Amino acid sequence: MTPVPATTELTFYTTAELAREAGVTRRTVMHYAEIGLLPPDQVTASGRVLYAPYSLRLLRDLLDLRSLGMTLEEARDMVALRRATHAPDGTYRRDWVREDVPLTDEQLQRLQTRLHVLNSAYERQKDNLARFDRWLTKRFPRPDAD
Repeated sequence: MTPVPATTELTFYTTAELAREAGVTRRTVMHYAEIGLLPPDQVTASGRVLYAPYSLRLLRDLLDLRSLGMTLEEARDMVALRRATHAPDGTYRRDWVREDVPLTDEQLQRLQTRLHVLNSAYERQKDNLARFDRWLTKRFPRPDAD
């Protein structure tokens, strides 16, 4: 967990608030925390779990990555990389160093290879989707078209 600088005022989400904002169940957020996919940013003295605003972005990214077919391990690595290179408010940390990233070079290489495979697949599908859209638009004009 990255400590929040004293000069930064962040509004933190509870587990339920984060879940509601992302459109998932509270149990999903709790499960992701339990398996290390989305660890909390803070835990209060009374044990209440809190998430920084950037956690909402990370949770949405996790959901997207999973829907794209990434494994839980790959998604966990993506979050670990993001957390290492970004502040809790989501801004890119220019001062990060390699030691901040808790992944081995092998893990990073596997992740990069997987991302290239996914990007290639989506580039191929981009043309297909555009063709389908053109075909459908010719036959069924969009309701929002003027």
